[in-house]
Amino acid sequence: MAESSQLQMGYKIGGIDKLEARYKCAHCHLLLREPMQGDCGHRYCRNCVQLKFNEAKQKGEPSLCLECDSSDSDRAEISPDRTYPDMAIKREINKSLKVQCPNSPCDKVMQVRELDDHLQECEFRPEPCELCGKLVAMQRLAKHKEKKCRRRLVPCEVCKERVAFESLDEHKSSTCIGSTVECEFCLARVKDNEEAKSSHWLNECPVGWHTEQCPFGCSDMSEGWEKHRIQHQATHIDRLLALSKRQQQQQADPPEQSLVPVSRGAAAGTSVPASELTGSDFEELSRLKEKAASLESRMKSMALPTDLAKILKDLQGSIVQGDKVKELLQVIKEQFDNCYDKIRQYELRMQKDLEKKLDIERKHQELVKLLAYKEMKILDLERRVEVLEHAGYDGVLVWKITDVRRRKEEAREGKVCSIYSPPFYTGKAGYKMCGRLYLNGDGAGKNTHISLFFVIMRGAFDALLPWPFAKKVSMMLLDQNFDEHVIDAFKPDTSSSSFKRPSTDMNIASGCPLFMPLADFENGSRGYVKDDAMFIKFIVDKSDLPT
Repeated sequence: MAESSQLQMGYKIGGIDKLEARYKCAHCHLLLREPMQGDCGHRYCRNCVQLKFNEAKQKGEPSLCLECDSSDSDRAEISPDRTYPDMAIKREINKSLKVQCPNSPCDKVMQVRELDDHLQECEFRPEPCELCGKLVAMQRLAKHKEKKCRRRLVPCEVCKERVAFESLDEHKSSTCIGSTVECEFCLARVKDNEEAKSSHWLNECPVGWHTEQCPFGCSDMSEGWEKHRIQHQATHIDRLLALSKRQQQQQADPPEQSLVPVSRGAAAGTSVPASELTGSDFEELSRLKEKAASLESRMKSMALPTDLAKILKDLQGSIVQGDKVKELLQVIKEQFDNCYDKIRQYELRMQKDLEKKLDIERKHQELVKLLAYKEMKILDLERRVEVLEHAGYDGVLVWKITDVRRRKEEAREGKVCSIYSPPFYTGKAGYKMCGRLYLNGDGAGKNTHISLFFVIMRGAFDALLPWPFAKKVSMMLLDQNFDEHVIDAFKPDTSSSSFKRPSTDMNIASGCPLFMPLADFENGSRGYVKDDAMFIKFIVDKSDLPT
C-alpha cells in the first residue's frame, strides 16, 4: 500500500459520473492521466497500469484487463510492456475538456493540461502540518500551526518553558520546575509539597533513610526507623561526636583508618573513612548535640549533614555513571555498525533501482519517438487519401466549401484570409492546379468583393509538359437555385511568372480580385450559399494536352 500512495492515479474532478466512459480509467474510474491503451483497446492511467501490475504480481496472478468480458479466455494483459501511450485521446482530453479545481472551495475552471500546474499553486491545496501531520488547506496552514495544532509549542504559565500543547497538563503535574523542587541529595524532581518530599526521602531517594538497619550502628531497630530515629537521636549524635574526637586525637600519628557509618545510599553496613570528615562537619555535630531536644519534633525530615550527603552522592553517581557510559558506548557502537551495514545495502539497492529506471526511461523515450513518427505517417496518409478523394484528372474541379459563415468571420478578422482548394489535374500526367478564395476580398477587392484565383502547382510530370501554361481557365460560383451562376474566364499571360514552370510548391496566384461584390454574395434571396455551404467550379481547356 505504501507504493500506491506514491503513485498518482487519475484526475479527481467534479461531475465525474457525467464524463464519457472513453475518458475514464478502467482501474481508478477517474479522468485519465497520461492515458495508456492495452491490446484490447481499453484505457488506463500510466500509473494505474503499474499499480495494477504490481498488485497482481504480489498475488501471483496475471494482470488482466478489468473491462474485458470475464468469461473471455483471451482477456488482454495489462502491464507496462503490453500497453502503449494513447496520444490521440490525450490530445482530445487536453483540448476539449475543462475541469474545476478539486480543492474546495476553489472554483477555478481550466483545461486539463493546466490542472497539474494549478494544483501546485492553489492556495486551497491540502498540505500536511509539519507538527501533527494533519492535512490542512495551504491558506490556513499558518493559522493552524499558530492556534489549532495539538503539538504546537506554548509557554507554561508557571515556568515559562515552551512545551507541546497536548503535553501541557502532564508537564505541569510532573516536570514543571514551578510545581516541583529538586531533591538536595539526589537532584531528582519532586512535587513541591511535604507529603511528596517525605515519601521520596523515605522510599525513593538513593541517599535517604529507607533501609532496615540503623546507619549509626545500632544493633536493634525492630520498632521501625521512624520511631527508632526519634527515640535514639541523642545516642546517634553522641556516636558522631565521639568519632570526631577520636579523629582529632589520631591526626598527629594516624593509626589504621577508622570508619564511620553513612547513610543508606550505599548497601547496608557500608562505611567510609573518618578522615573524610572536615572541621566544618565537627562543628555541625556539636551544634546538633546542643539542639537535639528541640529537633525531636522535626526528626521526620532529618538527614545527614549536607556535605557528607553530597560526598556520598558524588561517589555513587561516578561509579554508576561510569558503568552506564561504558554500556551506552557499546550499544551505540553496535547500532552504528548495524546502521552502516544497512546504509550500504540501501545504497546498492538504490543504484540498481536507478539503473533500471534509466533503462525504462530510455525505452520509453524510444517508444514515444516511434509513436510520434507513426502518427506523422498516419496524418500524411490521411492527407493523401483526402487529396485523392477530391482530385480530378479531367481539368474540372467542383469545390465544396463548408462553414461559410465562420470562414467569412475569420476572413474579416484577418485570422484566415484565404483558403485553398484540393488539387486537380488536366490528366494523369498533366498539370497540377488548385483554386484560392478570399471571402473578404484581396487587393482591389479588399472588404468589398469576393476574390477568386487560379494557382499552378509543382507536379510530378512538369518536365513532360509545355511551358509557360497557356490554356484558358474558367471560374464559376454556382447558384444552388440554378438561376444565375457567376462566371469569369481568362487566357493566361504567358509572360507572367504565375504561369511559368513552378520552382517551388506553387506559383503566385492569378485570377479575379473583383470576382463578385460582397453585397450580392450576402443577399439572402440568391442561392449562392445554402446550409452554410457554397460551390465553386474550375474548368481548364485541356485540348492538345497529354492525358
